[in-house]
Amino acid sequence: MRLYSQMTLAELQEEMERLRREAEEKNKLGDDSQLAIIRQKYFMAKSYYLGTDEFRIGGTYSVPDYDQPFTIDYFNGVFAWGRFPGSDEQTGFPVGMLELWYS
Repeated sequence: MRLYSQMTLAELQEEMERLRREAEEKNKLGDDSQLAIIRQKYFMAKSYYLGTDEFRIGGTYSVPDYDQPFTIDYFNGVFAWGRFPGSDEQTGFPVGMLELWYS
């Protein structure tokens, strides 16, 4: 398998669709550990598909499974590094996980 960074946008779309189908299958089987792995692969493929142009430093975004807004400090590849409110610890997420925060 080629690296996501080497795939075309069309190939990334196909990979995301394949991973989406595989995730549905694992979810039906109740295979949570494999589902988590596939979910991470999906977000990485989506990150390379989107790139970082849609995101901005200082922007506030929601992250799945977190109930607080995430503010981006900087990018490293397709990862956005930033903080949650009240935390000094920087955390990184693939940009494919991020959605605009609506309070």
